[in-house]
Amino acid sequence: MADIRRDSLGAHAAAREVKENDYEARSAARSAGQSLATAHVPTHSIGAAVYAVTAVRDANDSIEESIKERDWQYKHLLNLNKKYGSTPHTKQILWRSKKK
Repeated sequence: MADIRRDSLGAHAAAREVKENDYEARSAARSAGQSLATAHVPTHSIGAAVYAVTAVRDANDSIEESIKERDWQYKHLLNLNKKYGSTPHTKQILWRSKKK
């Protein structure tokens, strides 16, 4: 877990070092940091998703592309829920990558 925390914080440090107007790179780095952090706190996935949509928006300067990304994320989560269900056991599978 210490490695995960270190790497997550490293991604956030990289986000702080991004050039002033490179918003998409900053958001992508923050998304990566939040994604890594889900290994110890699953709710960090919300931040990862938001930062990913923000990076898409900033890279494309288009709300339509942001909506496509958000919709893809939502459909992907629905498919995961359909495949694994939503029980405490399956939440462990999704969040911790443990096998049945």
